[in-house]
Amino acid sequence: MRVIFIIICISVLAACKKNSFHITERDIITNSTVARLKVGYFSASVNNQGVQVKINGVRQSNNLIYPIAFPGGGLNTGGSSNSDYLYLTPGETNVDISVPKARTDEDSVKIFNFAAPLEAGKRYTLFTTDTMPNVTGILVPDDTEAPTNTDARIKFINLMPNVPAVDFYQRTTLVFGNVAYKSVTEYKNIPFGSDTFLIRAAGSGPTGTVIATRVIATARQRIYTFFSRGYRTATGTRAPNVSALIVQ
Repeated sequence: MRVIFIIICISVLAACKKNSFHITERDIITNSTVARLKVGYFSASVNNQGVQVKINGVRQSNNLIYPIAFPGGGLNTGGSSNSDYLYLTPGETNVDISVPKARTDEDSVKIFNFAAPLEAGKRYTLFTTDTMPNVTGILVPDDTEAPTNTDARIKFINLMPNVPAVDFYQRTTLVFGNVAYKSVTEYKNIPFGSDTFLIRAAGSGPTGTVIATRVIATARQRIYTFFSRGYRTATGTRAPNVSALIVQ
């Protein structure tokens, strides 16, 4: 009887080990029936009022304060530090950002409206930039192809309205050059870990004046969208900055 009990215990432990999940392992969940959307609110303003996000007329968020991605997440942004997306029915999707009336979900000041068809099985991030009444948006497809074991995978978008084009550096290494306002680069692999990332005016070289700089820690086999935000030479809430959103 004791032998049978030992055999059962060993079998249970083996099954648990086989089905266990380690947080260091990469788990890419595919779902071909939904579209996924992340909303990045990066419209810097002096007042920085709380805003709400509505999808097809239905409020999805609490009050959000710049700079933030909803439902998640980023580095050197507000909100969570995860890669969450909203799960949406594919097809024409309408996104509204507004300042709500106090203690309601009714629109007080409409800030931004965007409509686009979203495809099943794909991920997107909708970035906003500039301030009222010129808030605009860029819908960016997000890829989840795994980088190599020793790298992080990044792309870059320039969301700085008063800089026509920027160069994006990792310390003194040029990663992406001459990125125009509201333009998005292709993906590139970089060594993971904590490092200094910088924005300079396009063509100014590795000794050119730094517009914005930030130490950001990337993780192995993770995917990010780095971006510039704010306004060159501005201070306070509107100051230039470098941030990153977590794609996967």
